[in-house]
Amino acid sequence: MTGITQNTGTKAAEPTATLTAATTALGDAVKAIQSKTNSNAFGSGTNADKEALIKLVMNMIDLISCKLPPTEPPTKPKPAQPLQLTPQQDKAVRERFNIGSAMRYEVLDSKKDGKLSAGDTLVISGGITGGEISRKKLTQQDVKAINAGGSGGSDPQQQLDANRKKWNSLDIQDYSFTLQRNCFCRGDAIRPINIEVRDGSVASATYADTGELLPDDRKTNKQSIYNLNADGVFNLVEQGIKSGADKVDVSYDKQYGLPTSIYIDQSFQMADEEMGYTISNFQPEPTFTTLACGEEGNDCLPVDVLPPQIPSTK
Repeated sequence: MTGITQNTGTKAAEPTATLTAATTALGDAVKAIQSKTNSNAFGSGTNADKEALIKLVMNMIDLISCKLPPTEPPTKPKPAQPLQLTPQQDKAVRERFNIGSAMRYEVLDSKKDGKLSAGDTLVISGGITGGEISRKKLTQQDVKAINAGGSGGSDPQQQLDANRKKWNSLDIQDYSFTLQRNCFCRGDAIRPINIEVRDGSVASATYADTGELLPDDRKTNKQSIYNLNADGVFNLVEQGIKSGADKVDVSYDKQYGLPTSIYIDQSFQMADEEMGYTISNFQPEPTFTTLACGEEGNDCLPVDVLPPQIPSTK
């Protein structure tokens, strides 16, 4: 009797119950034909015998099919997922591949190792249709440049900490500057404002174009312009970094460390929520008066003393 095997393409053995059922069914078919034809040759039987044989064999096949485990479809490989880049990596990618703010991109983790690697795929989208424009396999040189963080080469938090430290070391308590918001806003929200600080706190805020004084609402409004002394400006940068904004770009004054421009894009997937600030016309208090002898009630005349001159780093 010829054996029957099931080739599944795997090394898994057939279940014992399936083999037993198949053997029993095949044996029943042979005995039935032999009892009807008195012959060991299947081909010498009548048509009815042959039909009986076919029916029994078909029953055997159905039985085997029922006993075999279902065949699972082949598993499709999962597509590469986009990597989450740091703000400095994002800046480096945009600089290296000239990706403007109106365009989008993603780096697909082609190697599926969860990190930026040579061989990962850069996909750039945008334009009129918003669809894919190009794609490129990153080289080892690309990865090295991106991980270096672009032309700045340092982390935004590190830049913030270093410049805040520089500002604090100067201990400037009296100063003024002009602040202007840059956003998809209208009216007073984008008018430049002159801010005057005395003893570290905002003493006045006036519109630069008219001189109109803004009301002091710092007690009821956490976002009041009266909270934007130098510390408040530094806090704007820190809030953008800690909120996980997709892009935080800041320029700092080389002499004083104070931010001169701030750009925060909270999400590349959202439109028109970007916020920017320009800080210009910074002036320490030009002169202040003190007693030359250091005490009141003596004959010393007050003199004008210039604030310390900070050497230029240029």
